[in-house]
Amino acid sequence: MYLNGIFNMKKVKDVLLFIKHDCIYYTNRPENMILQHYQAQGRKITLYYAAYIYVTLLVYITLPAISLVTNVIAPSNHSEEKSFLFELDYGVDKERYFYYLFVHSYLGTATVANLIASCHTMYMIYAQHAYALFAIISYQLKTIHILDTNDLIDVEDCDLLEKYENINLLWGQQKKIYQKVFTCIKEHQNAIKYSDLVESLFTKSLLVQLLCIVLCLTVTGVETVLKVGNIGDMMRFGSFTLAQTVHIFFLCLPGQRLMNHGEQVYAAACEVAWYMLPKKCHKLYRFLLSRSSTPNRITAFRMVSMSMETFLAIIRTAMSYFTVLLSTT
Repeated sequence: MYLNGIFNMKKVKDVLLFIKHDCIYYTNRPENMILQHYQAQGRKITLYYAAYIYVTLLVYITLPAISLVTNVIAPSNHSEEKSFLFELDYGVDKERYFYYLFVHSYLGTATVANLIASCHTMYMIYAQHAYALFAIISYQLKTIHILDTNDLIDVEDCDLLEKYENINLLWGQQKKIYQKVFTCIKEHQNAIKYSDLVESLFTKSLLVQLLCIVLCLTVTGVETVLKVGNIGDMMRFGSFTLAQTVHIFFLCLPGQRLMNHGEQVYAAACEVAWYMLPKKCHKLYRFLLSRSSTPNRITAFRMVSMSMETFLAIIRTAMSYFTVLLSTT
């Protein structure tokens, strides 16, 4: 995903400009509270995911170092074989250059973990803004017949919403509602455009990552089973296997949430009090209803949608490969 960001630098810039424009656009509007809510939620997700990555890294790199430090502090009479984080071959004498190779492997592993944390949180933050845009559209649709929207309205308060139904609108009020419908459609198109941009930015890298993760998940799962007699190695490979599973989950979760928010827009469109809309709004309303019936998706190179269904399918596939490899070992 790091290389994906380098090769798609223009798209990354476009996404950031999109977010900046939307933040400015909603600054003095009640919908800004919805935007801020999703921004705060995105910060929490970023913090939790990064913390998980670094804790997993700590578990993975600590176990080999414990035995090494123990031998230095309290050397035993018999020599024990020194182990690396993973099998490596630099074409040099491992015993002679052990500490150089040991430090290099640690630094390399920490760098990769840091790249994973930064790139994947970027992916989730970009998707988080798309959720916010669709949540704003849902809010606007639920309050389309309410003219006094200077403050954020609680859309869960059914009594408040029903209060504004079945009222006769004056010509000036009908004009305002028409403007609200037109603005809602315009902002919905903006949300779709942004979602398509995010999808095009990550679609290729997601396919490559899924293929690599299935392979890594299968191999590390086999290694975990084979290391059952060695508690230290079993914990290391087990934590890495769990990390790969969580990795897949967080790749699929943004796609699932984007679909859910798109479906919420369609549900809100179906609940609109369309009979209160001016007749000239009906064509615009039908257009919005038709477009919102197909929610936006995040795909892996247009081959598979990122969703919880895909997550389960990947786990089942990895388990099948795991069973085959284990039977041949």
